[in-house]
Amino acid sequence: MTTADAAHEPSAGTSRRDVLLKVAADLFLRNSYDGVTVDMICTAAGISGPGLYNHFANKQALLLAVVESPLAALHQFARETAEAEPDPRAALEILVDFHIRSVVTSAPTTLVFMKNEHALPEKDRRRIRREMNLYAEEWISIVAALRPDLSEPEVRLLTHTVFSMLNSVATLNKGLDHESIIKTMSTAAIQALTSPGDD
Repeated sequence: MTTADAAHEPSAGTSRRDVLLKVAADLFLRNSYDGVTVDMICTAAGISGPGLYNHFANKQALLLAVVESPLAALHQFARETAEAEPDPRAALEILVDFHIRSVVTSAPTTLVFMKNEHALPEKDRRRIRREMNLYAEEWISIVAALRPDLSEPEVRLLTHTVFSMLNSVATLNKGLDHESIIKTMSTAAIQALTSPGDD
């Protein structure tokens, strides 16, 4: 191993694959798929070009992993939370906190997907959309229990609007520390999802 390679070794507990996923997610969020090259990804990750192909067959496979890996984790967490926490208010607070923390530490899956879905085969796009819908359904069922004043379409609209608000943090953050962002956005999301509207 050369000195240059050693300098780019991932920190303890972080694999090269994880570094590639994080770097690629940031690049795919801020640039179009066609505007991101393998060289750009490797340079930002601090690895050689061949190093990427040890983990992903090509750039398209990397994009797919960037979207699917965190989405699966979000859905699994939401499902387990809904099953384990009988109090819908407590469950919602847990989901909001987890979602915001995922957004401030890595590029939001939804935004990356929407910006680059044209680069994926239709079968992959359908599978990802289905997973996104299943994740949203976990939230919708909880919000519906807390908002009997709303119809089902209204609950869906409200929930998806809050998703958009939370995901926008990744592009709107102007230097606030993570805990300040989490506190501000958690308060806004919980209030939006649970406060009855005026008659």
